Amino acid sequence: MDRLNRSPNMIYNWVYQYRVHLIAWASFIFWESVIIGLATGIFGKFGNYVVHYIVNICLFYLHVWLLEKATIFPRRAIYKIPLFVIFELALYVGFVFYLDVFLRKYTDYIPSAAAPVETRLLTLLWRSSFFLLFSTGYYFLKQFISERTEKSRIEKQRFQMLIEKEKMDKELAMSKNAFMKAQINPHLLFNTFEFVHQKLSAYAPEDAKVMLYLSDMMRFAANTQHNEGYVRLSDEISQCENLIGLHRITQGAINIEFASGPDLDEIKLIPLVLLTILENMFKHGNLNDVENKATIDVYTFDGKLHIESRNLPRSIKSTVGFGSGMDNISNRLKYAYHQNAEMTAGIDEEGFYTLNISIYLDALTTEARGKKTEQIISF
Repeated sequence: MDRLNRSPNMIYNWVYQYRVHLIAWASFIFWESVIIGLATGIFGKFGNYVVHYIVNICLFYLHVWLLEKATIFPRRAIYKIPLFVIFELALYVGFVFYLDVFLRKYTDYIPSAAAPVETRLLTLLWRSSFFLLFSTGYYFLKQFISERTEKSRIEKQRFQMLIEKEKMDKELAMSKNAFMKAQINPHLLFNTFEFVHQKLSAYAPEDAKVMLYLSDMMRFAANTQHNEGYVRLSDEISQCENLIGLHRITQGAINIEFASGPDLDEIKLIPLVLLTILENMFKHGNLNDVENKATIDVYTFDGKLHIESRNLPRSIKSTVGFGSGMDNISNRLKYAYHQNAEMTAGIDEEGFYTLNISIYLDALTTEARGKKTEQIISF
């Protein structure tokens, strides 16, 4: 029953897809058979029209197919196309000639009186050349439409990329503007931290460490080097350690392990990637399970910088923040490194939230590269 229902739909879809071809062939056949027949007073039999027009249509599309194959390698087309044309003419003339002999002998589609062989062969040669000429025109029309469609697609894609770039530029400008508005006088803040630290040191040394951690982190966040777009990865790792120390003082024992490779000192990265990952872990992660510690690993391998984090999520979802920290990292990585950076995040089979970032080292800014550029400029 399903097959019976599908068949009409398939036929309808095929007719709709090739409707222009069907209309064009119907118009041509009507013009050539009916109009010319009325003008000359000579009409052939229906069977004769059916057989010969099937052959002519096959020749038309065979020539288009051969032209497409011949022009795959344009340099060889100049040799292939003449050979294909000669082959098609010979095939058509020979096939139709003997087809007419068969139809004249065994059917009444063609009158028994036959024209001279030379005249018949010349007629068939002209007829095949006629269809090859129109087939060639159709091939060039098809190529023109295909190229125009591809050009339009590329233009749309380019326009979309420009829109996305403009959108990302606006988001970056808004982020910078928001950051500038949120700043307070750093000198006043640091002096206040130093004053509180001195007051607390004599009475509560552990609590005084909080001021040191905060002061160091705020200096890092307010450093003017960040406005250039990159920070030393080792500096941000140090701030992550400060943040972990700060949470251990204020919240007690937390089960988190932060590991970094020894070859990260010269690498520069867009700021606040590691800190955002760590802060997201504090907000949404379960850090009280001793047997399932949260981990953050930063290392280089196979020509890439890898940042990997893994932690159990909290059973009760945190309402702190807007949940856009990971999206912010993804957008900033895409803006800064394009296809050279890849980020994946989600819950794995064991129920852990995992985050993986990989960036090609060639796309990263390094201290050595910066010094080399400075030397070239100074020279």
